[in-house]
Amino acid sequence: MFRRRAYGFLLVLLLLLAACEGSSSGPKTPDARQLITKAQTAIQKVTAYHFNLKAVNIGANAVLPISSADGDIKVPDRLKATANALFAGNNVQVQLIAIGNQQYINVFGGWQTATGLLDPRTLSDSQTGVAAILGHIQSPGTPTDSKVGGRSCWNIKGKLDPTYLAGITGGGAPSGQLDDVSTCIGKTDNLPYQIIINGVATLGDTAKTVRTFTLSNFGEQIDIQAPGVNPPYTPTP
Repeated sequence: MFRRRAYGFLLVLLLLLAACEGSSSGPKTPDARQLITKAQTAIQKVTAYHFNLKAVNIGANAVLPISSADGDIKVPDRLKATANALFAGNNVQVQLIAIGNQQYINVFGGWQTATGLLDPRTLSDSQTGVAAILGHIQSPGTPTDSKVGGRSCWNIKGKLDPTYLAGITGGGAPSGQLDDVSTCIGKTDNLPYQIIINGVATLGDTAKTVRTFTLSNFGEQIDIQAPGVNPPYTPTP
C-alpha cells in the first residue's frame, strides 16, 4: 500500500513538473515564411504611415543620395518628408513632397519641381514597395524576440536582391548582388516595423553601407497637398 501511494505521489509530481515546464516555455516561435506572408498582407491594407530612413556610408554619386528622411506616406501616391541629402560632398537639408507623378523639393527656402525623388507610388506598389521587399527575402532564419521603438516584434534575418530596394535607393544595384537584410514584424498586428539592409544597393555603396527603414503610426490621418511653386530661376544676363 505504501509503495502504491509513493508511486502515485511521484506520478502527480512528474505531471506537475511537466505542466510547469510547458507554461514557462512561452509562446511558440512562429514560422518565418508565414510571418512574412502575413506582413505582406497587413502592409497592403494600411492607408497611411510614418517612415524614417537612415543611411550610413552611402556614396556621393548614389542615384538617390539621401542619408536620412523623416516623413509620411498616404497610400497610394502622396509623400511628404524632411530629408538630408548629399550634394557635392555636403549634407543639405531639403523638404520633399510627391503627389502622383508630380514631385517638389525645397532646398533654399523656395519650392521647385523635381524628378528622381522618393516615389510613394513605388513604395506602396505590391510589386516594388515594402510588400515586395518582404516577399523577396531569401533564406529567412528562425524568428527571434525583439523590439522596435518599444513595440514587440519578431526579427527575421535573410538575404535580399537589392534591385527590390529601388523605391528607397533610386535603383542602380549591380546584378547578382545579395545583401544581408533583417525585418521586425509586429507580434500583435503583423505589420513590418523595421527593415535593415546591409551592403551595396546602388552606385557608391560599399559593404559597410547600412540602410534602416522604420515604419510607425499605421493608419494615421494626414493631408498632403502640393506646395506653391516658385517660377524657374533665370540667370541675369
